Amino acid sequence: MQLVDSLERADLSLTFMGPDAAHPERLTRGLKAGEVRLLSRGADGDGALALTPADAQEAREVGAALAKLARELKATSVQVTATDHAAALAAAILAAAWQDRRYKGSGEENAAQLQVGGLDAAASAHVRGVSAGVTFARELVSAPANHLNPATLAKEAQTLGAHGLSVEVWDGGAIEARGMGLLAAVAAGSATGPRLIRLTLSARGEVQRVIALVGKGITFDTGGYSLKNPQGMYGMKNDMGGAGAVLGAMRALAELKADVPEGTEVRAYVAAAENMVGPHAMRPGDVYRAANGKTVEVTNTDAEGRLVLADALAVACDEGATELVDLATLTGVKVAALGNDVAALFSSDAALAARLKAGAQAAGELLWELPLHQPYLKAFQKNTVADLKNSDMQPAGGSIKAALFLQQFVTRPWAHLDIAGNAAKEDVATGWGVGTLVEYVLAR
Repeated sequence: MQLVDSLERADLSLTFMGPDAAHPERLTRGLKAGEVRLLSRGADGDGALALTPADAQEAREVGAALAKLARELKATSVQVTATDHAAALAAAILAAAWQDRRYKGSGEENAAQLQVGGLDAAASAHVRGVSAGVTFARELVSAPANHLNPATLAKEAQTLGAHGLSVEVWDGGAIEARGMGLLAAVAAGSATGPRLIRLTLSARGEVQRVIALVGKGITFDTGGYSLKNPQGMYGMKNDMGGAGAVLGAMRALAELKADVPEGTEVRAYVAAAENMVGPHAMRPGDVYRAANGKTVEVTNTDAEGRLVLADALAVACDEGATELVDLATLTGVKVAALGNDVAALFSSDAALAARLKAGAQAAGELLWELPLHQPYLKAFQKNTVADLKNSDMQPAGGSIKAALFLQQFVTRPWAHLDIAGNAAKEDVATGWGVGTLVEYVLAR
C-alpha cells in the first residue's frame, strides 16, 4: 500500500466516531476499541467505522484491522479521517498490508493508495521513510536462502548507495586480513564464504557522535556439525533478522537524514555468513582468534551468531564507534522467556538503554531489559583451553550468558537486542527493530 497526500475518491473510507457523535449507540453497539466495522457497500465506495483511538496502540490495532478489510474487499484506494494518532495508524496500515508475492506465480499485486487525515508533511515523510525501511528489512528476511546468501545480501546492501549511503563490502580475504577469525570460522563450511557489510550515513557538520548498528547476518543456519533437527532447521532463513533490521534502519535513515541530529554519524556493520557443514566447517573443540585478539573455543557450532557478532562489534569499536547497538535472532530461550512480541534488551549503559526503550515505545515495539549478571560469565571461562568458550551447553540463563559473551568484545557503551521470535511471526517477516533503531537515532 502506498501513502499519498490526496485521493479524488476512495474504494474504502474509514470514519471515526467518538462519544460526542450524534446517536452513536446504534452504529457502535458491540464495537470494541481497535476494531473496524463495515457499514455500507456501494458503487461510490464502501464505508467503515471505528471508535476514535484513545492512544497510539489502539490506532495501530485499527490500522491492522483496516488493512485486513481492505484486502478482503480488494480495495485499490483507502481513505481515513483524521485522528490524533494518525502517524501510528498509517504506519500500521502500511505494515499490515505488506505481502511478499515475489515467489508466487501471480507475481506482484498493484499497490493500493492510502490517504490518512491528520498527517502533516513532516509526519507523512517520517511514516514513508520508516515504512520503506521496514519493507526493505522484510523483503530481506523473507527471501529464501537459495536466493539470499552472504554475497547476494551484500549486493542488496549496495543498492542503498543510491540513497546516499556509503557502502563497503569485505570478502573472505579482507575479513581474514583484519583478523576476524570468528566470522571466517562460521562461514568456513559454506561455498559462498563470509561478507562484512559496512554502511555509513555521514554526519551533518563536525562528527561528535558515532552510532554503530551491528546486525547478525546468518542467511541460513543448519547448526553446523551441532546439527539442528528438521523442525528446528526450517525457518532458519530468518536467522539474519538482525541484519535485516539494521539494513532497513539505514534505508529509513537515508530518507530521513535531514532529521538526524547534527554531528551524528551512523554506521552499520553486518556480519554475513551461512552456517553449513562441509570439509572445512568448524568443529566442536576448534579454537579461533577474534578481531580483538581473544581466543574462543567452539563447544557448540550452533551458537554461531555470537561469534560473528563478536568480530563485528570489535571492529566497530576499533573504528571509533562511540556507542553500539547490536540486533540478533540469538537464543531460543529468549522466546521461552518473553515470547515473540517482546525483545530482550541488555546494556552496559543505563542512558543508552533508556534511549532504546523510548525509541521502542515511540515505534510501538516492545522491549524488556534483562540483567548482565556477571557471575554467569564464569560458565564460559572454565574448562576451556581458550580465553572463552562459546557455550556451556546449558539452556538455563542462556540469553544472559550470550549477552555476557558479546560484552567481552566491546569497549564503548553498548546494548544488545535479542530478537529471536520477533523477526518473523507465523512465518511472516516483521521488520521488527527498524522502528526502534530509527527513533533511537533521531531522538534529541
